[in-house]
Amino acid sequence: MSHMLSQSSSPLRRLYEPGAYQTAELPRSFWADSVGTLPACQALPASGDLKTDIAIIGGGYTGLSAALRLAQSGRSVSVFEAGRPGWGASGRNGGFCCLGGSMLSWGNLAKRFGDDASRQFARHQLAAIDLVDHRIANWQADVDRHSDGEMVLAHKAGRIRDLHEEARELTHFAGIKSTFHTVESLQEQGMNANGIAGGLHVKAGFGLHPFKYLAALHKACLAAGVQIFEQAEIHHIEESTNNVTLISGDCQITADQAILATNGYSAENMPQWLAGKLLPVISGILVTRPLNDSEQREQGWTSNMMAYDTRVLLHYFRKLPDGRFMFGGRGGLDATPDGQQKARAVLIDEFHAMFPAWRDIDITHHWNGLACLSQSYRPFVGQVNGYQRLWASIAYHGNGVAMASYAGDLLARKITGNVTMSDIGPVMGLPPKRFPLSGLRRQYRWLAYCAYGFYDRFL
Repeated sequence: MSHMLSQSSSPLRRLYEPGAYQTAELPRSFWADSVGTLPACQALPASGDLKTDIAIIGGGYTGLSAALRLAQSGRSVSVFEAGRPGWGASGRNGGFCCLGGSMLSWGNLAKRFGDDASRQFARHQLAAIDLVDHRIANWQADVDRHSDGEMVLAHKAGRIRDLHEEARELTHFAGIKSTFHTVESLQEQGMNANGIAGGLHVKAGFGLHPFKYLAALHKACLAAGVQIFEQAEIHHIEESTNNVTLISGDCQITADQAILATNGYSAENMPQWLAGKLLPVISGILVTRPLNDSEQREQGWTSNMMAYDTRVLLHYFRKLPDGRFMFGGRGGLDATPDGQQKARAVLIDEFHAMFPAWRDIDITHHWNGLACLSQSYRPFVGQVNGYQRLWASIAYHGNGVAMASYAGDLLARKITGNVTMSDIGPVMGLPPKRFPLSGLRRQYRWLAYCAYGFYDRFL
C-alpha cells in the first residue's frame, strides 16, 4: 500500500485566517508570561534524512503524552511541533483538569452505544484525571493546583432541572458524587455571580496552571530520551508497505509508525482523511490583575472553586491562586485582528455582566485559541482509515487537559499492544464522519451561534 498525497505541491489548507496559525512565537497569555521560556529543543535540519521508530506530529499534551509512554517502552520517538511545545491549545486553555471530552450527555451516549459503553467512557474520563494527578505527584511538579472538583452554575432558574438530571446521570454512569447548591449556599461559599440560580458541585477534577503542567511533561519527555523538534511543520505524509514518511521542507523523516496529534490546529489536507471532519472553534480568555481580599468580598467571589455555567455558549472561570480572576468564553467567528478585537470587547462585557463589582479592575491579559469539535461530538483515538501505520488522537471538545493527556497515553499503549480497540471502546474508537456541507462549516456555525444565543437567553 502506498499513499502519495498532494501536500508536497500544495499548501496546507486550514479553516481560519492565517492569524490563528502564526507559529513564530507563543501567544502572549498569562500562562506563558508566568512560566518563561521552555528549554530550547532541536531545530529540524533544512535538508536530509532522519529515522525514528515513532514520529509524532504535534507537541502539546497529546503528542508529548504519547511520546513519553512510547519512549518508556523502548522506542525511539521524535516529536515535530510547528511552533514551540505548548504553542497550541495546550498552552492556551483554561486549566480545567476535569471530566469531559464529548459534547454529548451520558444519556445520549447511552442511547447510541448502550449503558456499558457510556460507563466505559466515564471510566476513561476518571482515569484521565487520575493520570494528570499521578504525574504531578510523581514529578513533584508545582502547577498551582487548586479546587476540589468543579461547580456547574445554572445561569437561569429553568436550568436547575438540568442540574438535577446531570447529578442523576453522574451517579448512574460514572459513580460520581455531586451536591446541589441554592443561590444562598453558593453565596455562603463565596460564589456570587450575577444571574446565577443554583449550582451543582461535581466532585471530580481540579484546576492547574496549564503551561506549568506542559513544562513538566516536556521535561519528562526530554529525560526519557524523546527528540523534540520545534518550528518543524510537517506538510506531507506518505505511507508505503514498510514505513511512513513525513516531509518538512527539504527534510524527510522515515518512521515505522506516525501519530497525528494536531487537534484544532490540524490542516484539512494533512492527511486528506481529516477534510471536513473537525470544526475548530475560537475560545477567548481574559485574566485580571490580582484582586485583593476587599475586592473579592465586594463581588462576593472568594472561592478557589473552578466553575462554568449552563449556557450552550458557556463561560468558564476561576480565581487563580495569586488572586487574579480568569474568565473564558466564545472567542468570535474569525481570526482577523478586527474580529478578535470585537470578540475581546464582547467577552469583557460578558465578564462585567456576571461580575459587576469588578468592572473597573484592570485586565492584564487576553488571548484566544482553538478548541476542537468533531462531527460526532466525541473524541477519536485510533488508526486513520486507509492507513496501516498512521494513528490519530483528536477532538476533546474543550476539555483537553485531562483527556488529551490520557488519549495520547492510551494511543501509545494501543501501538505497543498493551490495550485493544475493545479497551478503548466505541465512544472513543469510532472515527468521526464528515460534517454535512463541510465547506460551509464556518457559515452555518454563525447561524448556530445566533440560535444558541437565543436559546441561552430566552428558553
